[in-house]
Amino acid sequence: MSRRAVLWGILVATACRGHAVASPSPSPGFRFEVIGNASPADTGGPTLRIDSQMVTIRGIATQTEGVGLYGDLDLSEPHTVRLTLYDSLSGRPVDDPLPPVGPAHLRQVLYQARIGPLRPGAYEVWIGRFDATARMVEVAHEPLHITVPRASRRRNAESDSGH
Repeated sequence: MSRRAVLWGILVATACRGHAVASPSPSPGFRFEVIGNASPADTGGPTLRIDSQMVTIRGIATQTEGVGLYGDLDLSEPHTVRLTLYDSLSGRPVDDPLPPVGPAHLRQVLYQARIGPLRPGAYEVWIGRFDATARMVEVAHEPLHITVPRASRRRNAESDSGH
């Protein structure tokens, strides 16, 4: 084999190997759902539950009959979780205000948002509702403060050993 062919082979192998790239950290998952009608006993602000690095937010919201209630997650700022609730009617832009309806067409529902896994650390959790008429997000309370713990080594060791 000629010296030139060997050098060419090394050059091609080096180029194909590429640069060492760190694998990107996975984006946290997000799932939002309306879980049922609220009862008269369902009162108060949203609640948060942390299980390992998964955060569950449960709350009460008003849903218009025939209109979907949805959630949008924003994690663009470090250590800040923003959950925005919004109404959506099929075929209609979200920012197009819905026609006014009477109280008979409104119902209180329970919603749940599951987020994670989140990186360990302290977070501010903001929960708001998009108002299409005002073109803004209304936030009814101060942010909730949570601390997401590190995943326990014991739990990881148990899952690795098959127990």
